[in-house]
Amino acid sequence: MQGNGHFLYDTERAGRPRLTKISVLANGTLLVDGKAATLEELDTALADTKEIWYYRETPHGEAPPIAVQVIQRVVARKLPVTLSSKPDFSDWVDAKGVSHPRKAGGALTMPAVEERGEMEEYFATVRRTAAGKGDGEGLVIVRPDRTLMVLPRMAESAALKGMADNMAKLVPPVKQRNIAGIAYTVFEGGPQGTTGLAEVGKAIPFLGILVGLSYIGHAVWVFEGHSSALAAGCRDADMLVVDSVMRPLLAPDWDTQAAAVMRSANIVVHDRKNFGLSAVRKLGGDPQGFEFRD
Repeated sequence: MQGNGHFLYDTERAGRPRLTKISVLANGTLLVDGKAATLEELDTALADTKEIWYYRETPHGEAPPIAVQVIQRVVARKLPVTLSSKPDFSDWVDAKGVSHPRKAGGALTMPAVEERGEMEEYFATVRRTAAGKGDGEGLVIVRPDRTLMVLPRMAESAALKGMADNMAKLVPPVKQRNIAGIAYTVFEGGPQGTTGLAEVGKAIPFLGILVGLSYIGHAVWVFEGHSSALAAGCRDADMLVVDSVMRPLLAPDWDTQAAAVMRSANIVVHDRKNFGLSAVRKLGGDPQGFEFRD
């Protein structure tokens, strides 16, 4: 979701009907394909659009003026519109205002994010929170709307000992390292609309690895990898773990961009099919492990 009121569209593959996702935020920001757009750019996008998914932030509040202009353009083209109550368009809303999940099996898309001008400063705070050992500090999950979920480090226990040993082989705890993750940080609500570890674990299949790395003392944070946040989110990381389903949604040169700002350019992809880690980039030439810059 974006923080200043634009809207977003998303195009399907050539030869298939074009789907345009439009988001109008409460402050008047218009996003097209995850990027800020003008009404003229919207007109261009709608010229060959066949279907629209539409999301407006705070739908029960007063609509920003741009929302009216957007709807006028859509109506004028007599385009089919599906309303969504969630910024990631994972639901559709019927005529009675009831939300329904979209059909399973649809392609995952990069969620709309709140783009901020101070992303470097924002992620510097994320890193400090992830590195801390006090109350309210620990593993940080950055949501697309740039709110944070913090999972405090778990207390020492016999059950966690085996996991800790495995994580220590991956990234030894001799020195605190910065571990960034890229995953789909949009979660389904649990009982009574809450979000718990079960919901987070479903969205982030390698959550156990991240929890383990945080448990043995490393600074760990995870975000969606949107192009507006990629550099800031990967800055000073010693390792980057990427969910395999998110990899196709990243910028074409995402690994080059990430490596350029990382402290240690160790980039691995977590395969959802076999739960294995495969290296995209590694610092040094050790085939058995990872090296880090001090």
